[in-house]
Amino acid sequence: MGFLSKLFGGGKGSSSDGDPQAALDQLVTLYDVPDVKADGGISPTSPQAAEVRSIGRKLHKAGGKARMEEVRDSLRTRVPWATQNLEVIWGGMKEWQG
Repeated sequence: MGFLSKLFGGGKGSSSDGDPQAALDQLVTLYDVPDVKADGGISPTSPQAAEVRSIGRKLHKAGGKARMEEVRDSLRTRVPWATQNLEVIWGGMKEWQG
């Protein structure tokens, strides 16, 4: 699977079906960018943040806030510094607040 299809979904294991492992892999890919690391996270107004929100919506649709929390907790294990940034990006979403 190519980088863009891995990042934006498509094929087996895409976060479009709310699969937590696929969503986690996509988030790790989004956060594993030198500029993102240097800036301490993804800007909430960036196109990448829109993708992070989309991942969150798909997770919520598949399993509610618990599924979103599951992926957030897994992200904390893989990329600890990114968790707070993820919560900021998801913070404005009704799916995360409810």
